Amino acid sequence: MARLNVSLTNEMAKRIQDSADEDGKTISSIITESVDLYLHLKNMGLSRNQLMKLLKFLEVTKSVDSVPVPSLLLDTTLNLAISNTEDKVLDIWCESGRIAGELIKSIVPDIRMLSQEFKEYALFTPLTKMELKTDSNEVELILMGTGYSMGSAKVTAKAIECFLNVYGVKNISNSISEGFVKVKGTISEEKIRQDEE
Repeated sequence: MARLNVSLTNEMAKRIQDSADEDGKTISSIITESVDLYLHLKNMGLSRNQLMKLLKFLEVTKSVDSVPVPSLLLDTTLNLAISNTEDKVLDIWCESGRIAGELIKSIVPDIRMLSQEFKEYALFTPLTKMELKTDSNEVELILMGTGYSMGSAKVTAKAIECFLNVYGVKNISNSISEGFVKVKGTISEEKIRQDEE
């Protein structure tokens, strides 16, 4: 087995020693596991920052009781529900968008700061594009790969509208087609003033 000298700060060495004691491991085994994880992530094309984003994404999805559902199953179920009670389905999706908005707003309070977050979290969704643009007081959110039908696009647009309302976005309009949703709106002047204070 190869031996290497590793330089660590005193604080990091103490944290590793505390973890080793707590887990009943040696410092050497913890460092070996850490390097192995790093190399595994590198082989997968992921960075440490991406892993941290993925863990945060999983934390958010867990907090809203999100479960993975195959997209074809979700799309079919949505369309059946919409054909029976469209208004009720849209209300449910609106409420889900509002809940997600409140949760995300507690982490990132200013919607203009979400653009980079959206780019990074897009890696962990089945969407082919997830882009949030903000310019002055204009907001535009584009999603591609949002299902196979107009019904799926319709409920997604409704959820986004209610998500954006949480951030004070008004005058919302949308453009949808199968698998595509674009929602635009403006941040109210009052909201901009509040953010600046």
